[in-house]
Amino acid sequence: MSFLLLLLFYTVYSLSLVYSVTSEKGTYSDKVCFRTSRKEDPKEWFCKEYPEFKCESLRKVVEYGDVIYYRAVLDQSKRSKAISKDIEDPIVRKHKHSNNFITFEQEIAYRRVPKTTDTQWPNLWHLNGNISPSMKVSEAWGLGYNGTGIIIGIVDDGLQTDHSDLDANVDTTIDKDVYDDDSDPSPSTGDSHGTNVGGLVAAEINNGDCTVGVAHQATLVGIRILGPGSVTDSQEAEALGWQLTDIDIYSNSWGPTDGYGFEEPGTMTKTALQNGVTNGRGGKGVIFTWAAGNGETKDNCNADGYANSIYTIAITSVQQGENAWYSEVCAAAMAATYGGSNQDQFLTTTTTSSGCISENVQGTSYSTPIASGIIALALQANPKLTWRDIQHLIVLTTTKSGFSDTYSSWQTNGAGKEFSQVLGFGFMDAQSMVTRAISWTTVPVQQTCSTTSFTVSGTTSGSSHSSDSRAIQNSDCSTISYLEHVTVDINFSYDRRRGVTEFYLESPDGTESHLLHYRYADATYYSSAGSLNWTFMSVHFWGENPIGTWTLKFKSYQGLSAVTVTSWSLTFYGTTTDPLPETDFCVLSPCQNNGTCSNNQYSYSCQCADEYSGKDCESTATSTSDHTTSCTTCTAESNVGRIVAAVLGSVVICSGGIIAGVLYSKSSLKVFPTAATNTA
Repeated sequence: MSFLLLLLFYTVYSLSLVYSVTSEKGTYSDKVCFRTSRKEDPKEWFCKEYPEFKCESLRKVVEYGDVIYYRAVLDQSKRSKAISKDIEDPIVRKHKHSNNFITFEQEIAYRRVPKTTDTQWPNLWHLNGNISPSMKVSEAWGLGYNGTGIIIGIVDDGLQTDHSDLDANVDTTIDKDVYDDDSDPSPSTGDSHGTNVGGLVAAEINNGDCTVGVAHQATLVGIRILGPGSVTDSQEAEALGWQLTDIDIYSNSWGPTDGYGFEEPGTMTKTALQNGVTNGRGGKGVIFTWAAGNGETKDNCNADGYANSIYTIAITSVQQGENAWYSEVCAAAMAATYGGSNQDQFLTTTTTSSGCISENVQGTSYSTPIASGIIALALQANPKLTWRDIQHLIVLTTTKSGFSDTYSSWQTNGAGKEFSQVLGFGFMDAQSMVTRAISWTTVPVQQTCSTTSFTVSGTTSGSSHSSDSRAIQNSDCSTISYLEHVTVDINFSYDRRRGVTEFYLESPDGTESHLLHYRYADATYYSSAGSLNWTFMSVHFWGENPIGTWTLKFKSYQGLSAVTVTSWSLTFYGTTTDPLPETDFCVLSPCQNNGTCSNNQYSYSCQCADEYSGKDCESTATSTSDHTTSCTTCTAESNVGRIVAAVLGSVVICSGGIIAGVLYSKSSLKVFPTAATNTA
């Protein structure tokens, strides 16, 4: 693609963005964050010794073990000149090397936007069971799970707490406006995104008003973080740690701009995320859900350091039959839900002024709260679940469900789990989540293993791949046999057009994860030579053993740049022992009747008797129709269906078989059984 075509693309692309934004460098704010070396509380000495700051603004924003950050605000009323947005303030430079401080930094503010492609931010959602496949939320309700007792923080542009379809489920005693630093999270005029999100999670049921949320008996807490301007690291950290002892799930439908840039949480926000999964929910860890982004398959969520954190659960979107048109390539994405689409149908939800909106809503912004609601149902089913239990449950119960990946073909990893470069492990199933959650055994303690930094000094040649392979021995990583996340730190440079850089990681089992691919807008926005050190993350190797040869492949799209990798390293997260020791995928497997069934980590395989064939050993030489083969792709999903069917007293012949039908209206909620059907 010529430079003129790239320029033309970027001009058109930029017009489609919802917001104009600053660069990823951000601008200097009036806020200063510090860690002190003094033992006394800063409230006893800071205001006296540093009168250039507003005394009433001093507060503790992050506390994680011995690491404590405080924030103070420069007092503009005591200055003759306005605080510069472009250079570090002289007062900060004067005090930053004082012996009173371990760190003393002026905060840089970054633009953060809701993850929606809709210009008006209305939401449209209905849970009537008419779409197939279904997320089976109604079936989970029928089992008695509705979110009771679960508290969900809506971290967004505000929440209308007195909305007539939300007010019974909102706790206004612990809400917060971090953006404006007060206790009222009500949105500014015209900002309805957080209220849209809140309705998808927990709009009230059977009140004759608007819609119903996935977890319609859960409690919502509004935490306003977005506004017309930018936000700082300490503000994000404060929002993600607000009322940590009370909140179970923080639902985040915001992040850096889609399309271009590499942006990550600041030091304090990273600390807040780690503190949340370590100390939240009484040590079980809070759940951070995150929108994977709407940059389409021309963008990659691995450039978003919020979505690719191991502590967050990145959620993407589907429309009927395939990934949503706006979904990004995303090695960090765990799962997908319906997110609305102008190529399909929109969602229905609450909006400001106690309204109900039913037009023009689409985006991973709306998939994320739906996922938050499903997770709330699972936590109600088993409050003992840890943050990692939830991730393992998602991996186990999500499946392809017939959705195609418009970017690449679905693959099966070395543990037998099917995955997509866009949709993660697939489509969420609320019924399977709660059913599995009820008797879930807490997964083993997380182990971590990091390699040394591998020196490469390799440069791409044209459009061909260059690669570097490294063997991981048992002596290097003896504590992990079952992988969860894999992160890759890569130090690389490029002679032009950063966005044409591509990285692929291949595991010893041959699983290939697309860490980074051609990003059109980034190639245009960053056209000059440069370098970057970035941490990429993938969930695609879940369940595999890390021992063996790992290969990093890199190139530039169509040879448009020379990409040089100087070093890379791997960090593995996982367990020593099997996290699913009691999971038998051969339970009720049809192949057991006509062959031998063997468990894989996330599926089963059949060795058929001589006279039988097919994946499930149900085809014979005398079969007259395809009807005799009841499943062509029976994996974890079909077995979960069979187990659930056994619990409910019905029979499911194949994956996708209907266990129960649900009729819902705002005046009543009724569950009625339907005959099991074979949809193979």
